[in-house]
Amino acid sequence: MKLKCKTIKKIPLISMLGFLVGCSTIPEPKPFHTEADTYAYVKAYMRWYIKEQMEEKDLVGLSVALVDDQKIVWSEGFGYADRENKIIATPQTRYRAGSITKLFTGMSVMKLAEEGKVNIDKPFKTYLPEFSIKSRFGSTDSITPRNIMTHHSGLPGDWLDRMFASNPLTYTEHVKVIKNEYMAYRPNTILSYSNLAITLLGYSIEKVSGMKYAKYVDNVLLTPLGMQHSDLEMALKGEHASKSYSKGKLTDELPIGELPAGALNTSVVDLAHLAMMINTNGKYGDHEVLKHATLKKMFTVQNKSVALDVGTEIGLGYFIDNALLGKKDTVYSHGGNTIAQNAYFCVSPHSKLGVVVMSNNAGIDAMDIANKLLTKAWEAKTGKKVEKKKTTRTNASDFEGIYSTMAGKVKIEKETDDTYTAYSDSGTFKLSKTKEGTYKLKYKLLGLIPISNAELDDFALYTDNIEGNHVIVATFKLNKFIAGVKVDKPTNIPLAWKSYEGHYKVMNNLEPKERKIEDIEFTIEEGYPLIKAKVKSGQTLTMILKPINDTEAIIEGLGRSMKETIYMKDGVFHHAGLRFEKIKGKKQ
Repeated sequence: MKLKCKTIKKIPLISMLGFLVGCSTIPEPKPFHTEADTYAYVKAYMRWYIKEQMEEKDLVGLSVALVDDQKIVWSEGFGYADRENKIIATPQTRYRAGSITKLFTGMSVMKLAEEGKVNIDKPFKTYLPEFSIKSRFGSTDSITPRNIMTHHSGLPGDWLDRMFASNPLTYTEHVKVIKNEYMAYRPNTILSYSNLAITLLGYSIEKVSGMKYAKYVDNVLLTPLGMQHSDLEMALKGEHASKSYSKGKLTDELPIGELPAGALNTSVVDLAHLAMMINTNGKYGDHEVLKHATLKKMFTVQNKSVALDVGTEIGLGYFIDNALLGKKDTVYSHGGNTIAQNAYFCVSPHSKLGVVVMSNNAGIDAMDIANKLLTKAWEAKTGKKVEKKKTTRTNASDFEGIYSTMAGKVKIEKETDDTYTAYSDSGTFKLSKTKEGTYKLKYKLLGLIPISNAELDDFALYTDNIEGNHVIVATFKLNKFIAGVKVDKPTNIPLAWKSYEGHYKVMNNLEPKERKIEDIEFTIEEGYPLIKAKVKSGQTLTMILKPINDTEAIIEGLGRSMKETIYMKDGVFHHAGLRFEKIKGKKQ
């Protein structure tokens, strides 16, 4: 956590505790313009900003590209692709694009739709006949390629067993291992991001086309787009391949078997070609990569009627943002993260601008850098100033209660009419009402002293009742999402679940050292059944369970990884492909 210099003056206790805080001394460049280069100031500003971010967060390497129509008007590398061997990062450095791969999977499906081989509104099992999963919502026929591409299929979020591993589970094997799993939601209920669903969709591409997934994508997209230095391989290797770093230290980027969900290896220069294609309504050079009508479908909002999405908009694969450029233009985007690499792609077709940011660091916010670059470039090109309006909410809010959130179980207590205190595994926070009616978060040092934090300052919270759920809605950097849902205490917990209390070890632990689980505890506290997972870094995530019979429970909450099933079989807990065995004799 980095604290602002002015904040330290107000809280002298921090210096007594030995906090080391750096204050920037390099001045931000002043605006200027040259006739020869419309983007001269944009480049100067972004060089300053990126270097600030890299120094502040101990980052190693990063590359950027800015596209205007059919030209890359700026591309540059910062830091090192391989610090140990002093190889600098350049625009040609190859990184893992992570979930940006999903755009190529979606475009491949739409290419098959152009050829009449896929109807995206037919049952998904039409194209992957082996597909089968348990459902508490009746038939699975309402799962379609369309709602898979929009993350509204209701399928679980991830299959964690051998997701990143020396010998990963391949994308063709996922259809076999999920047969005893349950759907998390009824389709089209909520945007619940799913790597698993996209992985299955990629396998269906192979079934329909009669060609290996990677070969098909290369034939219909990578080669026509001139992405000659890109591939869909489980591991990042070869010429110009970047190393990976976590907290400034070299770390392993293990192979991934989920090729359709996150295996694209590319450079910012290659990925910039995708923006060029979009800027010409589907053409790249002499190739018609996608029909204009197809792109228009992909950029059409698919989830306007889904109340639990609270305004977040998505097309067929692309997230849609009408706020970044102050409602002056629409931005289509997708990000990607792997073990320790981070990437972001965004394009504004009306202004014919596109941005790619890729990094070899777990701690960088590629989206923040990309959005800042796109905004600055848009202002330089149009001569207009982006005016961003803050989200306001004037309704009274009632936060008190127990919530299931992205950060696990949170207990919120009312202090005054305008303040609350939130207790979580991540620490203690103060919620304070603003004049707009929303609430701001402040971290409470040692559980007592509120401290301003730059990232927390970007959050605005309020509560709402949506389709019978009392939820906390959060806005963060113009994005809006459900951050938590209130959970009532269970009235009747099956006796069998009380016998499950204790500590468990993971029988097939996650291989990345940053993600290894050290301990799993099932316990009942204050009447709530809980699963507590402690990872190697020392952090604990507490999930609230809702037992539905003697052997099955649902994870409480809304959104990704929520409403998924944990089940007991032959004395072993199962969830998302992981298996937990009770540790006998361990003191409870």
